Amino acid sequence: MKKMIIGVMICLSFLIGCATKYQIVLKDGQKLKAVTKPVLDNNTGYYNYVDEDGKKVLLKEADVLLIKEK
Repeated sequence: MKKMIIGVMICLSFLIGCATKYQIVLKDGQKLKAVTKPVLDNNTGYYNYVDEDGKKVLLKEADVLLIKEK
């Protein structure tokens, strides 16, 4: 039973470590990190994403230079 629990914990930590993250580069050179893929809302002109602290963030499309997967 102990071996199974340890195996599950190792697998989960591996999966968490492989989670896709995104880097957002702003036109002013600032770099931001996102744990969810930034999604553009065409009605508002803002990207929605969750940052590394778990906070929901809105970012104006006009401020974004580049979004790349890390």
